[in-house]
Amino acid sequence: MSRRAPFFVFAIVVCLAALPGQRLMAQSYSLPNDNTSCPGNCRVVPWQAGSDLWNGGTLPNYPSVNCTGLAGNGTTNDGPALQACINSAAANTAVYVPAGTYLINSTVQLKSNVVLRGAGPSSTLFNFGSNGQFTTQGFSYQSNMTPGVTYGSNTPGYKLSGAPKKGDTTVTIASGSVQPGAWISVFADDDPSLVNTTGSDGFCEWCGDNTGYRVMQQIVQVTAVTGSTLTLSRPLYYTLYTNPEYRIYTFPTQKAGFENFKASAGNADIGSNQILFLQGCLYCWVKGVETYMTGSSSGSAHVEMDFCYGNEIRDSYFHDGRSSASGANYGVFVNFVNSDLKIENNIMRHNRHGFVFQGGGSGVVFLYNYIDDLYSDDLTYLGSARTSHGAHPYMDLLEGNVASHITADDYWGSSSHFVFYRNWLWADETGTGVPSFPPGEGYDAVDLYTMQVYYSFVGNVLGHAGMQANFASATLSGFDSYAESTDPIIYSMAGSAGSIASASTTSLLHGNWDYKSNGVAYWNGGTNHTLSASLYYPSEPGFLHGYAWPLEGPEGGPTINPNPAENCYLSGPAKGGSFNPATCYASGPTPAAPTTLSGTIAIQ
Repeated sequence: MSRRAPFFVFAIVVCLAALPGQRLMAQSYSLPNDNTSCPGNCRVVPWQAGSDLWNGGTLPNYPSVNCTGLAGNGTTNDGPALQACINSAAANTAVYVPAGTYLINSTVQLKSNVVLRGAGPSSTLFNFGSNGQFTTQGFSYQSNMTPGVTYGSNTPGYKLSGAPKKGDTTVTIASGSVQPGAWISVFADDDPSLVNTTGSDGFCEWCGDNTGYRVMQQIVQVTAVTGSTLTLSRPLYYTLYTNPEYRIYTFPTQKAGFENFKASAGNADIGSNQILFLQGCLYCWVKGVETYMTGSSSGSAHVEMDFCYGNEIRDSYFHDGRSSASGANYGVFVNFVNSDLKIENNIMRHNRHGFVFQGGGSGVVFLYNYIDDLYSDDLTYLGSARTSHGAHPYMDLLEGNVASHITADDYWGSSSHFVFYRNWLWADETGTGVPSFPPGEGYDAVDLYTMQVYYSFVGNVLGHAGMQANFASATLSGFDSYAESTDPIIYSMAGSAGSIASASTTSLLHGNWDYKSNGVAYWNGGTNHTLSASLYYPSEPGFLHGYAWPLEGPEGGPTINPNPAENCYLSGPAKGGSFNPATCYASGPTPAAPTTLSGTIAIQ
């Protein structure tokens, strides 16, 4: 793949005035951010996610404790012994499983303040049997949310008074009782001009908090209580519409993680089980993990997060599935209500959807991931990552990603206020290992269906030279999510649907370099053409040291570079080697030498 070096990256200098929570560059372009001018002119929030919220931007390094009592022969189910190690582990320790192959044919549940750690994905292999799964403690939407929720029904919460607006850091309760330190989800009735939970495939009953109603939700902590006024840890990301309400969350798993191993369901079909299932997790993480071969049934994902806050998924490799039929083989699956997740520096390949939002997600950031060679079950369509596959994710950021195809569909409803900043969106794929390659359809750089509104695309590179698509014959703007390689589309954006405006008229396009124009077709954000290096980072983060900064953009006509995740794939798995995050990139301190922990199962 040819890439051209940036010509004037170093012309960007540091600025003193910036958006709240954003430290942008001098005289650089700022997206509209007037909190009183929603929906069109309130497009950003002060994003902060994952370990940046609670641990200074790095994941904790719990000391390792050896898990003994494991058979490690690949035929004896080591799930119960591994569970015994986890159950007996002290807080703030890592259950360490040394190099070897271990059969897991039962559900293994992680608990708070404990890590499950291997010797590396090329050394510690967990082979799942048909009943194998790694998960966290169970989350109940009846008992872990108050008031509880009945699936698919219009279940009310406690009342808020007044009219909470975007940017507010306090809310006033009209019913219920909240203590300092509590976690709540805030929401309101759905705004019919913005939200629809009935898409082209029907009603999204799992959207929001399993009700299909009040689907724009934000999880936030209460830091102080003064009378009936609650002070919030984060500002509200959007103005609540009418009938504002809240629920109280209890997270059963906190500050726990999966690290440095490979989990494979390649030898047995796990059906609809996920490989890694994070449910009701507060500040949990996945780091340096490889997952391989999801199950054959709908719901089988590599990593699924339900009702989570502040999780971080990084430095990992999620690839291949037993089936790429509808609902199967999702890479990173953001399901139900989640806020302030950080998904960074991962490889997602041979999925149906590299990542997917289904039923919400606010303040989520996808940063510097490599997503390629996705395919659907019929092999005719260029598979995609999906910012919307169920109402209503909003105020989420995608930055620095290198991705073959990203889509926002209308199958289960609406989404809004996503920001795409300095990504390279190919509208094509490499084709390595893809069955029946190449697919005939799906060659769209920007792919927004109906009801996907107020998206912002700033400083991206759209298209790719020298692959399957012929961008000389491309259409610059239109709508066809199934565009053929002989006539790809740069901006595929649908019209209006009912009371919801069109994607084409609400999207902001500013400074995106495309392979049809061989330049920037639109500067519709104004006359300021200077773009900051990042919307998330005030300076180049450590894992990008040695790389161009910024990686992608219109500068240089254009600036296009592999990110660390793509280089990690190209230097290892692409050459038939193993995935070894310790050598292809490092993030955080080296785990300490282990002590010893018994994995012997007690006889009851």
